Amino acid sequence: MRPKIWNSLTSYSPDGKTIASGSSDNTIRLWDVQTSVEKQRFIGHTSGVYSVSFSPDGKTIASRSWDGTVLLWRVTPTEPTDASTTAATLSISPASVVSPAVGEQLELSLNITRGEAVAGYQATVQFDDTALRYVLGANGDFLPAGAFFIPPVAEGNTVTLAASSLAGESNGTGTLATITFEVIAVKDSTLSLSDVILTDRAGKSTIPETEDAEITIPSQLPEDVNDDGVVNIVDLTLVASNFGKTGKNVADVNGDGVVNIVDLTLVAAAFGNTVEAAPALWSANLDNMLTRTTVEKWLKEARQVNLPDPDFQRGIFVLENLLKALTPKETALLPNYPNPFNPETWIPYQLAKPADVSISIYAADGKRIRVLVLGHQPVGIYESRSRAAYWDGKNELGEPVASGVYFYTLSTESTRDSVTAGDFTATRKMVIMK
Repeated sequence: MRPKIWNSLTSYSPDGKTIASGSSDNTIRLWDVQTSVEKQRFIGHTSGVYSVSFSPDGKTIASRSWDGTVLLWRVTPTEPTDASTTAATLSISPASVVSPAVGEQLELSLNITRGEAVAGYQATVQFDDTALRYVLGANGDFLPAGAFFIPPVAEGNTVTLAASSLAGESNGTGTLATITFEVIAVKDSTLSLSDVILTDRAGKSTIPETEDAEITIPSQLPEDVNDDGVVNIVDLTLVASNFGKTGKNVADVNGDGVVNIVDLTLVAAAFGNTVEAAPALWSANLDNMLTRTTVEKWLKEARQVNLPDPDFQRGIFVLENLLKALTPKETALLPNYPNPFNPETWIPYQLAKPADVSISIYAADGKRIRVLVLGHQPVGIYESRSRAAYWDGKNELGEPVASGVYFYTLSTESTRDSVTAGDFTATRKMVIMK
């Protein structure tokens, strides 16, 4: 079971002067309790925010979103208590963020608070280049409209951002720039600021205070069997490969001492944060790891157990959708690979209904030189090398055929009332090149 967490759309600051609210537009906003004026806005989540909470000292806000992340935000004082707090500050926001999975992108903001007469800025962001790869930098909304954003300079583990306005100066709080990274390794790391300069229209420069940000490793999910930071089809397959094993086992997701259908269904339930997001996880060639028959068996067993737990029920739903993804809507003959080839090739196909399957191979003159009898096959996708039809480039006598153009025809037959009927035929071209 997942741990219980706080769940509140609003939260009052410890001094009672400010209220934080989460919104369906992915933002967190701070409001003055007495005037109802918006004081500050935080942007960083990629889905609606359904929970916010102030820290005991009122300096930090934690937010939780339907995108599955928890972010921490620094609260900017609106009424400085002494001269030391009046200096402008540049910070990377969110101040703390859990690393996405490898290959996913992470967008951060370079924010300014207490800015005075700012017409331009320069800042270098240093990052761990074994964890992140710089992708893109873009101008924010703090400087006046039309500000010139200098193309970022990325060198090694740093990226320098700069912009200048010819139309005027800006004051207060805002976003100077956004920076996008790609995650290349899930690990703890720090993003720090250096060589930071602010200028006014007269060219007078000041050096503001800076605040760094942290990227942390996500808490290990029990459903993430291979510990790669994402729950996907690989984890589902690993649980299946450990079916029936007892004792300590990473595939024992619910920790009851045995790997069974309950563990598999809970892994399925952890696919993505929404039902709409789940099919994207199945866009890869699932045929390399799963078959429709296997998933159909899993689904049948899960329905027999039918635990009332919401996660388990979601797992059943995911398995149902996975079964649909593995069920072709129509029978089809697919392009062989490799093509051209020498001397062997694989011929993929898919079946919308069970049938006796054969593939005939013809020379360019129409003479049939080989028949691959594949036997009775169930509904499914036959694309991987372990399931597609295989031709070794030889004729019926076992002799290698000559270079040239050949044709292959898929034929399927099903039995109805003891009568065999031809159901489907399709032909494609391939080339042997020696």
